[in-house]
Amino acid sequence: MKKDIHNKLIEFGSIHLENWLVVDIVGDELKVEEFLQGQVTSDISLLSDKCSQLSSVCDHKGRVIADFIITKINKTYKFVLASTLKDILINELEPFSKFYKVQFKITNEHVIGIISERSNSKEPFLSNKFFEISIYTKENLDKFNNSINSSQWEAANKILGNLYLKSSDTEKYRPLEINYDELRVSFDKGCYRGQEIVARMKYLGVDRRKFCTFITEKNFKLHEDIKIVGEVIELDNNKIFNGIIKRDSLSNMQNLDGIIDIY
Repeated sequence: MKKDIHNKLIEFGSIHLENWLVVDIVGDELKVEEFLQGQVTSDISLLSDKCSQLSSVCDHKGRVIADFIITKINKTYKFVLASTLKDILINELEPFSKFYKVQFKITNEHVIGIISERSNSKEPFLSNKFFEISIYTKENLDKFNNSINSSQWEAANKILGNLYLKSSDTEKYRPLEINYDELRVSFDKGCYRGQEIVARMKYLGVDRRKFCTFITEKNFKLHEDIKIVGEVIELDNNKIFNGIIKRDSLSNMQNLDGIIDIY
């Protein structure tokens, strides 16, 4: 039953992500890789050409400053991110990029998001056994028409536990609080800013809170014990949202009126 509701809420198609942009990371390829590997939370060495990877940057206290998708096209690394986070990210990284002779170039490329049936290809940055999410960039939008809307795009990401931060969320959360330890952090790579604190929280299990995806009936009243993170999406008489709860309250939450699924 729960899997059925997930599938019914997913619509395959593509959308122009109007509020996203692309930033090229310019410099010697090896220097760019070395720079990124010491700054971002994901493992750049695992990123193949024409593929994408969820990632983020933390401060020295392990709090997330900005999140983004990194893609690699013809040996050029690119940040794909919300336009509201562009200045935050670049201002944070520029003092370190100078040591590697790396620069940031904002491009005119458009970002296209795709939800499709599971294909087992290398290109998706997020998937389950039913569907996958990917992006690509293009220089013009000639003959392109959206076949899904922004709510359907957001819903698919939320169902897979993926959150995109707003500029107002900068330095509010550590990766383990918002599921980034599962989707955007490598615990096998070398150091990056905040790595020691993020790893300590992971292996000592000090976080007593849990990040969850909620699927509810449309008339579900938001509970005071749920800290909403991001937007609440209304789709097909359902609400879909992410929230943080106390780990020991999960079983009680599952019994609330109007809850269809929590995971």
